[in-house]
Amino acid sequence: MARPRSASKIKADTIVIGAGPAGLGAALALGDSAIVLESRETAGGLCGTLTLDGAIFDLGGHSFHTPHPAIRQLVFDALEMEEQNRDAWCWLNGEWVRYPFQQHFSELADSDSRHACQIGLDAAGGWQDAANFDEYLDRRFGRGITELFMRPYNRKLWGADLTRLDTEWVAERVAAPAGTAESSMSESHRRSPIPREAVIAYPARGGYGEIFQALARRVADIRFRQRVTSINPRTSTLRTANGETASWHRIISTLPVPALLRLIPNVPTAISSAVSELEAVPITLVMLVLDGRSEGLRQRIYCPDENIIGHKIVLNHNSSCWLRTLPRHGVQVELSEFNPFSSSTDVRSLVNAVVAGLLRMGVIPSPDYVRRTKVLRIPFGYPVQTRSRSKIIALAQHWLSEHRIYTVGRFGEWAYINSDEALYRGHCLGMKLAESESTLSVSAGISL
Repeated sequence: MARPRSASKIKADTIVIGAGPAGLGAALALGDSAIVLESRETAGGLCGTLTLDGAIFDLGGHSFHTPHPAIRQLVFDALEMEEQNRDAWCWLNGEWVRYPFQQHFSELADSDSRHACQIGLDAAGGWQDAANFDEYLDRRFGRGITELFMRPYNRKLWGADLTRLDTEWVAERVAAPAGTAESSMSESHRRSPIPREAVIAYPARGGYGEIFQALARRVADIRFRQRVTSINPRTSTLRTANGETASWHRIISTLPVPALLRLIPNVPTAISSAVSELEAVPITLVMLVLDGRSEGLRQRIYCPDENIIGHKIVLNHNSSCWLRTLPRHGVQVELSEFNPFSSSTDVRSLVNAVVAGLLRMGVIPSPDYVRRTKVLRIPFGYPVQTRSRSKIIALAQHWLSEHRIYTVGRFGEWAYINSDEALYRGHCLGMKLAESESTLSVSAGISL
């Protein structure tokens, strides 16, 4: 898909670094005035797709659902999409409960557990004033729900110390308890968690990455295998690993903020020191190719059980009718760095532990079904929403914007957002910059 270029000098009004959702959104808004530089050979970033022995895997597992009409139209105009009802479940203490747990705990077989959840929920309150995420869980859901699901699940993902997380993100990512009405956008104009009964979309053919391949084909100028190695705001130039030099009027970066600052000389110590405190959770993906089709319809499984390796299990073959027809299906288990197995160099032991957990859950009927495995480690999986994150990002973005460098996306903003939101924010930033440039041009014309 890479487009050959003979020129060794790149000139652009706007250089967009990264062809993930946010970068593509910005480039599509800016049109011919932008050039996208992508270090990899294909677009998509963390929304890429892998094919192993005929089974398709998405990095981390994805589905498309958005409250933004313009983003939905952008995607649906780019390629054929298929819609279906979301089918997500929780596995704990040897039984299945529909996801989100806080809305379906009444399905628990044990009456004492159901009673504890309801009593705790009835007594919960004051969550709006919670000082941190750990306190929020108790105040929002009560002791029963928190101890059975919320705290163990989130510790598997974020680590044991949940007090280091703030609460700014919970309205968008953590579903309300049973009996609480939610819409796709809250009254504060922030999105709400995807409800279980939501209709979600997925490419009619291929993996989730097809969305971003299709969008990339609509970008005016995108150049692959172009890893940026340095940025000089004083001369408004940058260099790539290929030895090319680019001159720019402004930059939109989707790189992780610490990585971006390392490319720039003379960053103030106060800013680089503050940014070094940002936390990211690396994730390990264990992919299993099943020799045959799985008859279950579940798409996602969320697991707080400490005896099961991984916190999220993705059955990607249930994302579309086309995927279900493939002769081989895939199961993907996601582990955060806080799982002891995540950093192990003994890949065979890791895979065996994952398979044992899936057998215990009944996700696969026998280890004989596993044809092939792959373990993939992703250093930037989730941006941790620490209590200092907002101030750190605001400080960095202010300094960068003074040098006409703007950051956007999951790690460009250090925001725990989905791909559609990253696409939306990138598109909004591109539109805003295009409009400001147009206003400046008109003003300059009038003054003359």
